[in-house]
Amino acid sequence: MFSATHIGREHVRLGRNNQDGHFASSSVIVVTDGCGSQPQCEVGAQLGARFMGEWLTSQKTIDETTPEKAFIALCEFIATTARAMGGDLRDVLERYFLFTVQAAVRIGEQVLVFGMGDGAVLMDDRLVRMASYDNAPNYCTYRLTSPGEHPAEVHHFGPASKVAVMSDGFNALDPVRLRALIDLQASKNPLTLQRRLNVLSETERFTDDATIAVLP
Repeated sequence: MFSATHIGREHVRLGRNNQDGHFASSSVIVVTDGCGSQPQCEVGAQLGARFMGEWLTSQKTIDETTPEKAFIALCEFIATTARAMGGDLRDVLERYFLFTVQAAVRIGEQVLVFGMGDGAVLMDDRLVRMASYDNAPNYCTYRLTSPGEHPAEVHHFGPASKVAVMSDGFNALDPVRLRALIDLQASKNPLTLQRRLNVLSETERFTDDATIAVLP
């Protein structure tokens, strides 16, 4: 159960919280990234990571349809929670619930890696960085507020021994240093990844919040 996060120096400079969320278990990892222009979206990012992680954990099987089912369930959760908060629904959604999602789940020998919005994923030796969309990524909450297509992206479905999902704070990190960071095979301590990220941040000086989760 390895996950770690570090607040970006721009968020420190502006007096903002870390706006990422994360969930990690023995079979599921999730990283979410709240919208930077809405300084309270860490609320939705953290709730969304927890909901997605628990929903994926409850699944007995996975296939190519799982990501769409997962985002339907997530949007229903977001809508229900936002309505319970009161006030103008659209305002609540945009203030608290704009966040990207990258997730992975393993059942047996099959690993499903998927998401919506920017960030990065690693499957064994294949690193995929999603486009930044000119700093306007696709948020799952847009399914509730904006017309048009907002599809889930399937990055991998099949066997994989090393899997990691990340927020876009890691986009500038050299792949060699990234692989060294998540090489956790010899460690059973869940704090190892956080300690390594703390050390790395002293030299890397992440501009944006940097959050990562690794599937053991």
